[in-house]
Amino acid sequence: MSAKGGDKNGGRREHFDELVFELFCDLCRWSKIVLAAQEARNPSPYGRRRKRKVITGSVYRWKGVIPFRYKGGDAKWKQLIRDGLNLWEKETCVRWKENAPGKDYVIFFRGSGCYSSVGRTGGSQLVSIGYGCEDKGIVAHEVGHSLGFWHEQSRPDRDQYIHLRKEWIIKGTDGNFEKRSWEEIEDMGVPYDIGSVMHYGSNAFTKDWDQITIETRDKRYQGTIGQRQKLSFIDVKQVNRLYCNSVCQTALACQHGGYPDPNNCAKCKCPDGLGGKLCEHVAKGTDHAKCGGELVATPEWQEMIYKGKRTCNWRVRSPHGRVRLVLTELRYQCATSCKAYIEVKHNNDFQQTGFRVCCFNKTYDVISDQSEALILSNANIVDYEVSYKLQWIQDNGKPLPPPKPTSTWTPGRENRPFRGVENTGGSIEKFILQAIPKIRDSHRPLESIASIVTEYGLATLLGISHNGKR
Repeated sequence: MSAKGGDKNGGRREHFDELVFELFCDLCRWSKIVLAAQEARNPSPYGRRRKRKVITGSVYRWKGVIPFRYKGGDAKWKQLIRDGLNLWEKETCVRWKENAPGKDYVIFFRGSGCYSSVGRTGGSQLVSIGYGCEDKGIVAHEVGHSLGFWHEQSRPDRDQYIHLRKEWIIKGTDGNFEKRSWEEIEDMGVPYDIGSVMHYGSNAFTKDWDQITIETRDKRYQGTIGQRQKLSFIDVKQVNRLYCNSVCQTALACQHGGYPDPNNCAKCKCPDGLGGKLCEHVAKGTDHAKCGGELVATPEWQEMIYKGKRTCNWRVRSPHGRVRLVLTELRYQCATSCKAYIEVKHNNDFQQTGFRVCCFNKTYDVISDQSEALILSNANIVDYEVSYKLQWIQDNGKPLPPPKPTSTWTPGRENRPFRGVENTGGSIEKFILQAIPKIRDSHRPLESIASIVTEYGLATLLGISHNGKR
């Protein structure tokens, strides 16, 4: 995907710098899968696992506080790990404790890239946060794996939301995009989430950085996938259902897919943009209580022009019919995966991340699925002033559909034994190991990662094949 904004050479340089960073993130997937060679020599006492969004089987769950240790690393790197763990601790009941006793524990170390086992494997298990992975969102992603979660795009229903451009995927790495069946996966009763911290980005494993490998069905969501800024509401809800479902004993009439907060059972945990005890109100801006609020759509156009660096949430409601929104004059920093952005939640389910936009010179014209929509402006992480123009009006063009039924979830279903077929066909490990010819010693897989940087780094950055040709 070509750079947007700025001159051509500057844009390509910006993408080059971004790719150098994301190359390490890709390497985490390569090195993580190369570790299968070690796993083959030292198999888990629980048997070999297939990867899926949530691993079925209680044997892969952590019990109580999760012990962890550091292997090497300086104080700054250790604080980065702590920051990534804090993202999960702040939103869930899961707790980590350094050097806590226990036969099962996690070792964080500075390996070649970023990788983790999926779920509790028994004994000590490694989570690598290597050079190029120095971001708390990446740490949170790998910790998500260790808690039992695979990538979002492994879900069986992914084709409703994304399209794989297989012609641009590096040969032999297509196993990373393998879709699982409902026999292999547990969705925890929540919908697909394009904004999950566990979702691949647009250019994952691309052989040409100007070409994307994951294309969103709705083009407006392209800038949403691959974010590592924060945990999504659905990321958090799945972990809380998996580990914290028994914490709150008193039921609450939470709205919009909210649920009792295991860190404060007296209130609901709400989707982004909503707040109040039962998720009935608009959430206050994170750094200014007066930023955001309720807007009412009428038969006449209304507009608002915003300038600043705050995070604001707006809800637009229509007393009759739907809401039509028009976003123009955006002034944010354009990025492949938006960091500061406007997020629009216009569909039936406010649990899901809305589409995030950050590139200027575009107009977004949206009609809500129901009688309300949310607009979230996220700009408190940048050091420049953002701006946008929002217009809204009541739309009576189509009758409102009946409310979409909420997905059901049966507690304990995620603990059922795996029902798929084990060890058949081409597993992800097989695809990757066949695709990386420089890895010839299964006893020293991590030492071979340097050759991947050279060979596949050139292929990804410059479109150069193994023989040096473009």
